[in-house]
Amino acid sequence: QIQHLLLAFKNCFRFKNLKFCKMSEKRKLLQRYMRNLSDLQDELKRKELEKKMKELEMLQAKLARRQEQSGTKCAGGKIKNLRQKNLRKVLGKYMMTLEGFLCELARREARLNGDRGRASESENLPHPQMLEEYTVAFCAVGEDGRELLEAALSARRCAYAPYSKFKVGAAFRAKCGRIYAGCNIENVAFTPGNCAERCALAKGISEGEKKYTAGAVVAYHPDGFTTPCGVCRQFILEFIQNDIPIYIAKAPPPEQENCIPSIPDEAEVLVTSAYHLLPHSFNSFE
Repeated sequence: QIQHLLLAFKNCFRFKNLKFCKMSEKRKLLQRYMRNLSDLQDELKRKELEKKMKELEMLQAKLARRQEQSGTKCAGGKIKNLRQKNLRKVLGKYMMTLEGFLCELARREARLNGDRGRASESENLPHPQMLEEYTVAFCAVGEDGRELLEAALSARRCAYAPYSKFKVGAAFRAKCGRIYAGCNIENVAFTPGNCAERCALAKGISEGEKKYTAGAVVAYHPDGFTTPCGVCRQFILEFIQNDIPIYIAKAPPPEQENCIPSIPDEAEVLVTSAYHLLPHSFNSFE
């Protein structure tokens, strides 16, 4: 059927028939060809699945016969047990392959029926290790997270923001365990300015630290948390191997900047991750 469609499609493009074949007819013919090609691919998948199912049934029957023949243990019992273990391993591999085929067929049928699939189940998207995203009180944050938030808060005091008056502090822990902190640095021309996140990472990178395991960002906004900008999110992803936690907290308002403690125990902290900040990015996690 595909060969007949392909032959007809080629005939439409021959010079002698070019004047008599409309572009709409060519487009319809091409669409029919693509639909039949997709059906053929699905049919090949089903045939391969049936073949694997038959092989699995044969292996299961063989294992059952061996178990019946084994009866009581004898001198060769260890060899029989070893063979049974090998058979179980082969069966396990076949089962995993079959489950993959079944899931793929189910996804294809769901898409053909117009159902919406979950993006995380697509085989065309990367599947990095995703950490959980949640909020928690500052007193319940782990020691590593509190240390990063306090370092970011300390760096925020050095922020140079005479134009926006919006001070930001950030801190990142390198793979070696050392913390690098930075603040935002503005410029009257705006574009030469630098964000706190990139400032902190640049300090570590200039000292040879290219991999980081956690980060924190602190700023004050009356309406909620301040998360990294898009450029900083992509910059962070460049220097991490796996998904890392990012702690976001609100700094105290200007009239309370000198209060102790700077972040009260009951203050809410957003614990997110690099993946949640920029999902489906260019970066591929190891």
